[in-house]
Amino acid sequence: MTSEHIPLGMRLSERFGRWAMRRLAGDIVVRGLERIPARGPAILASNHISWVDPVLLACWLTPATGRPMSWMGKAEALRWPLVGWFLRVNGVFGVRRGAADLEAFRLAERILSEGRILGIYPEGTRSSDGVLRRFHDGAALLALRSGAPVLPVAVTGTDGLWRKGSLIPHRVPRVTLTIGEPVEIPRPEGARPELAAVTSSIHSAVAALLPEANRP
Repeated sequence: MTSEHIPLGMRLSERFGRWAMRRLAGDIVVRGLERIPARGPAILASNHISWVDPVLLACWLTPATGRPMSWMGKAEALRWPLVGWFLRVNGVFGVRRGAADLEAFRLAERILSEGRILGIYPEGTRSSDGVLRRFHDGAALLALRSGAPVLPVAVTGTDGLWRKGSLIPHRVPRVTLTIGEPVEIPRPEGARPELAAVTSSIHSAVAALLPEANRP
């Protein structure tokens, strides 16, 4: 356990989130918590199949590790009633989709430079069918610029919790969260790793944690 301070609002919202998730999922399986470093920067790169994904990650990872985490999320979600408040309290900061959001990128770099944990969804949006989409280069660029390790994260089952267009949640039999081993960054001898190659490595590491039906 580290000495990082977890704000009261974050602790209370996480307790509520865990309570709610346990009533919406028959079984919640979390694997690989021990792979999150006890100190120092790290990037969690996850697939994205539901807006519930950040709730699941925040409510299970922060209490288990004792480390508050920050997340890159779409700016529009922070304006949603109640949900936006929950996301902000749990360290989510907005990224404008479809544009090079330099302010958000600089904030992400600062988080890592301060030795904290950053969560990111490299797909940039939710997958509509649960199949892993192509990754943007943001996670790879942050890894190269900061030197922080990248941990692949795979989530399954949350897409059934709150289907697109549905006004109410639905109970699901199981939700699974898996954290993999740090991604091996390809480093050509005497050359700087290519951004596309690093992105591909992160994508492959996340895909390897997913069931066959969710792989591209």
